[in-house]
Amino acid sequence: MVTSVSSTTGTTTTTSSSASTALASDFDTFLTLLTTQLQNQDPTDPMDANEFTEQLVQFSQVEQQINMNSNLETIIALLQTQQTSTNLGYIGKVVDVNSTEAELAEGGTVFWSYELPEGTTSAQYSILDEDGNVVRTVSAASGDDGFVTGSRIEISWDGTDASGNALEAGTYTLQVTAKDSSGAVLEGTKVYARGYVEALETIDGEQFLIVSGMQVSPSDVVAVFATSDTSSSES
Repeated sequence: MVTSVSSTTGTTTTTSSSASTALASDFDTFLTLLTTQLQNQDPTDPMDANEFTEQLVQFSQVEQQINMNSNLETIIALLQTQQTSTNLGYIGKVVDVNSTEAELAEGGTVFWSYELPEGTTSAQYSILDEDGNVVRTVSAASGDDGFVTGSRIEISWDGTDASGNALEAGTYTLQVTAKDSSGAVLEGTKVYARGYVEALETIDGEQFLIVSGMQVSPSDVVAVFATSDTSSSES
């Protein structure tokens, strides 16, 4: 189900409208006072016209500022609508998110993707729970089936430890350590959480994607796939 997406454009539009109404009311009051003063002024000691002119200029400047704000609010509303349309396009897609953390649902499977730097001859994959405890470790080396460097590979985890015991639902982290032929740790390993975009939510005016139970900012999405485009999973 797609969660409803709220909008802030109504508030900003109401603000400009209220400001314009208030300015018009103040200006009408000013003209009434000015007319009354002119009708009752002493002909031998007329009031200074410079003060009236200055007040008229101030009203004009405020009106211009309100109009400018109204135009800016219209532009912002259009950009928000465009951003919402873009974010809605994520729903039903598989995305890679710039995060090493993923949510494990009870009885579910967690997916990540990773990229090993060139020159990697061995790698260790460690899954950590929320307390930082390693709950599963797997090693791989050059020549093993599916061991690839320089491209993004999907990895799945069924939520069990090394003994096959099912672990509790929660947030788990994937750490990948790449080494070269001399055993030196290589920099540049990239790990992403991978998941299915279930919904779009607006919280406190900010939009978030719900990706396999995770609340994700659209700016953290680094890749988008149709569900048929994702590669075969590796154990």
